[in-house]
Amino acid sequence: MEITPGQNSLMEEKPPTEDPHSVDDVEWMTRKYLPIIGDLEEKACEIFQWEIKDWGALDKKITGPEFEIGGHKWRILLFPQGNNTVDQVAVYLDTAEPREQLDSNWHVCAQFALMMSNPTDPSVYIVNTAHHRFTVDEADWGFTRFFDLKKLELPLDQRQIPVLDNGQTVITAYVRVYNDPTGVLWHNFVNYDSKAMTGYVGLKNQGATCYMNSLLQSLFFTNYFRKAVFDIPTKADEPSKSVALALQRVFYQLSTSLGPVGTTELTKSFGWNSLESFMQHDVQEFNRVLQDNLEGKMKGTEAEGAIQRLFVGKMKSYIKCINVDYESSRVENFYDIQLNVKGCKTLRDSFANYIDVETLDGDNRYHAEGYGLQDAKKGVIFETLPPVLHLQLKRFEYDIERDAMVKINDRHEFPLDIDLADFVAEGEEKAKAGPDGFKYTLYGVLVHSGDLHGGHYFALLKPERDGKWLRFDDDRVTQVTMKEVLDENYGGGEVPENFAAMTLAMRQLSRHKRFTNAYMLVYIRDNAIDEILKPLTNEDIPEHLQQRLDDERAALENKRKERDESLLYFNACVVSDADFKSHDGFDLYNLQSSTAGKTFKVRRLDTFATFRQAVAESYGFPEDQLRLWSLVRRQNDTIRTDIPFSDADLESTMDSIKEKFGTRSQADLKCYVEFADKTEKVVNGRTSWFHSDSHDSNIMIFIKYYDPYTSTLEGLGKLHVQRTAKVGDIISILNEKKGFPSNTQLKLFEEIKPTMIEPMKAKSTFQQCEIQGGDIIVFQKDLTQKEVADLQQQNLRAAIPQHYEYLYNRIVVEFKPKVEQDENPTLQTYSIELSRKSTYDQVASKLAEKLGTDPLHIQFTTASSPNGVPKNTIKRMPNMVLLEMLASGYVHGGVAPSVIFYEKLNVSIVELESKRLIKVTWLGPTMKDESTHELLLLKTSSMSAIIDMLLPKINIPQERAQGLHIFSVSNGKLIKEYLYSDPISILYDVNLYVEEVPADEQELPEGQDPLPCFHFQGDVGRTHSIPFSIVIKEAEVFADTKARIRARLGMNEKDFAKVKFIIYSNHGRITQLNDEDVISELGLAAGDQLGLDHIDKSGRSKGFGLEKAIFIRG
Repeated sequence: MEITPGQNSLMEEKPPTEDPHSVDDVEWMTRKYLPIIGDLEEKACEIFQWEIKDWGALDKKITGPEFEIGGHKWRILLFPQGNNTVDQVAVYLDTAEPREQLDSNWHVCAQFALMMSNPTDPSVYIVNTAHHRFTVDEADWGFTRFFDLKKLELPLDQRQIPVLDNGQTVITAYVRVYNDPTGVLWHNFVNYDSKAMTGYVGLKNQGATCYMNSLLQSLFFTNYFRKAVFDIPTKADEPSKSVALALQRVFYQLSTSLGPVGTTELTKSFGWNSLESFMQHDVQEFNRVLQDNLEGKMKGTEAEGAIQRLFVGKMKSYIKCINVDYESSRVENFYDIQLNVKGCKTLRDSFANYIDVETLDGDNRYHAEGYGLQDAKKGVIFETLPPVLHLQLKRFEYDIERDAMVKINDRHEFPLDIDLADFVAEGEEKAKAGPDGFKYTLYGVLVHSGDLHGGHYFALLKPERDGKWLRFDDDRVTQVTMKEVLDENYGGGEVPENFAAMTLAMRQLSRHKRFTNAYMLVYIRDNAIDEILKPLTNEDIPEHLQQRLDDERAALENKRKERDESLLYFNACVVSDADFKSHDGFDLYNLQSSTAGKTFKVRRLDTFATFRQAVAESYGFPEDQLRLWSLVRRQNDTIRTDIPFSDADLESTMDSIKEKFGTRSQADLKCYVEFADKTEKVVNGRTSWFHSDSHDSNIMIFIKYYDPYTSTLEGLGKLHVQRTAKVGDIISILNEKKGFPSNTQLKLFEEIKPTMIEPMKAKSTFQQCEIQGGDIIVFQKDLTQKEVADLQQQNLRAAIPQHYEYLYNRIVVEFKPKVEQDENPTLQTYSIELSRKSTYDQVASKLAEKLGTDPLHIQFTTASSPNGVPKNTIKRMPNMVLLEMLASGYVHGGVAPSVIFYEKLNVSIVELESKRLIKVTWLGPTMKDESTHELLLLKTSSMSAIIDMLLPKINIPQERAQGLHIFSVSNGKLIKEYLYSDPISILYDVNLYVEEVPADEQELPEGQDPLPCFHFQGDVGRTHSIPFSIVIKEAEVFADTKARIRARLGMNEKDFAKVKFIIYSNHGRITQLNDEDVISELGLAAGDQLGLDHIDKSGRSKGFGLEKAIFIRG
């Protein structure tokens, strides 16, 4: 039974002037206790009353009469003596529909009030209210603590009337049933099936890829685009290296999968690591980069030109003189349109703002070729609009006063249908389109919920012309109402006046609504809808793609079957003397090795006899000449043999054997197989091949030999000894096993656990030494002092305890290059076996052997996480040991990672400690010609030392040193320009650059400065790349200025053609520049800058937080 705790809502004492209201006052009661929730649509609202005549005679649980409201049957569940709470009356509203006849998706949404009132005065009552989604699994809902049982017969107020009077009371139910047009009203989404409920599936979120998921779903339902992606040839591609193939797979799975689809393979094809998947990016930027990549893949295929046909329109930028017949214009393509939200109430207002005409007059007159300075009109106008309009609403803008990006949450309304003909220039294209040629219908709303620093993205999409609107929220797809599509995403809404008085839940909901709004709209032209949304057929999907995914699904199904079979089977690992012999370490065998022993797939219901027969056949031994022992993990965490399996176990099932002899900590059964010594039965005349460990005090022990000259352990097998025998009695046997002379002196130790290797006395008995079955004895030759000294001279371990100490501290460390592989491909990752007690210098020497360098020329850095990124430089201290070097990094679960980053230096780290390493980027003749240099300078040096050390590296003579310019940049912004006398100690967390000041800048007269230039993307606050400056030449048209800028930047013609130019005033005003403009005549003020708007391909971080530029490599 599903229940919710309720708070008693007692009738308050009414003022003398107000009459108490009866529970029968339907209008007042529904208004007071059952107000309609939000904009929900009421289906029915009715009242039912149940009179109880004898409260004391009621059972512990009683069901009231059935009644019908809103087409559904109901009843009241009453627990007069409490339900799991003895001091409280419990009352619930229950659906009376026959459970066995209900569909699993059956539900009804109801708001209700349950009341208990005095039978003669219904104005004395108790009330509790709730709302709930009644389902097959949650068929009743109500109040476990409806009212205190002891107070039922006590007066409720000053009128001295109780609700339970002489055993009589009335229980009233007010029930309002709501329509649920989306099918998910008040849904808890436990076991929700998107495919079954909507016919579509979502995309899994990798961490922060909701922005990508919302766009991918929009592109997927643009069927024309999806078909074009399928038309890209990818048969020979690898999914993790081909964006086209990975996207094809995502699109195919979205249409065929029963559950949410993963995008890990797609992001791998982009060249992204896991960190990239946890960074949110700008959707517009991601869309542009993705489409740019796909356009390249589509060239020369059937899909070529598809993106242009779908998304590309043309706009004209113009300046038209008012008093003379002169116009300058430029037509360019656009893939999307960025529209202002601030200051625009509707989408039509935004379009009007976009084509708003600016008058150039007074000091701002335009210089028209052949006409001089003229008053003019400046603006943009659309020449044609594409079939699919991607409208980017500028919700994120740069605030000049705050010097930061801010989110614009203003209300901005957008319609279902819009005619954009008013914003298209009169001409051939508009005439050809006809009167209805620019009518559009909304098919997608991409939403951001949150603020500048984070949030969540989801998409509201209409996949079919006459279909329903759906919300694609990562892996969940739900139906939505038109209010959820439009009104709830307009944004806006000030803080309510009663905000402080609201409950916490209401305040959170209000805040959530204010920060949830549309940031991208997808409109499809009405006359192209059928073509754009034309359903795909199987013939449209590449055959190889279907085959690949069908094969993968078959493989997954096989794995599922294997998992199911694992319930019927388990693995049994059998270890033999061969595994013991080859093991050079603790215990009987290498527990970490997947190849140690033989693994048998065992059916749980098979008998032990069947298993033993399989083991015998596998090892090629007769069944009566082998014996299986159970292996146990002792309290000291070692693995040893315990007891042999007996003939009494032969008919036992393997499931019971595992239960009896296995351990809970491991899923497999582990055994040791003992093979009979064939000579022993003949000599002893036994009827059995094996000693009985339980009847004649015989125990089986294992023997290892340690060779100090090779520093290796060798397993020599087992021995059966009497507990009362002396340890020295086995020395001759051990010498014989190794082929030593019988009088060779040996030293024996017991391997108790890795940190406890105890010497054994030859004259003591095994019982006195506390040796038990399964124990391990290790021996070596007794060495002379000279032999020990010789071994120590060779850094070898002369004694068994020393070797075990080494094994315990042995660790394999991965040394990874600190720099990226493509920066220095000669550096590799090395796995080196070391001791945790190795000193810093010993560690450096081992790595230096691999690198072929001086150990003092290696600098180590800790890892921020296992296989993560470099963190802190490890300072060289001769007494520091490897364990400390590792522990200074990231530690998880008490275990330090075995990863250390290294850097190969050109100088000694001893010298480095007294100096500072400065990274300087030299900018050559063009800003594209970069070279980075590492300069090791005394910490007391000035900037002039940077120049002195840099000159020979860049082949600049000393006489040109005074023409070099030193400056620092952070996130695309100029931070500081330095004097040669400035100390290097002021440099902190910036990128340092040196360039030769261009000749025209050097020749500028005193008091005249060049024009600062900066790069940005979309918004002026999203700066990137390296800022620079240019000289303003008198009367030079901007087309010629651009040629100089392109030469300075070293950009190719194709990329440079995409750059848009603006003048950004120190007051925050933005002025678009055209080729005919003359900068010298614009009357620029101090602080004005030239801005270059283009995609950041540098990979450097931007001014908008620390967000990296999006890249797609595959």
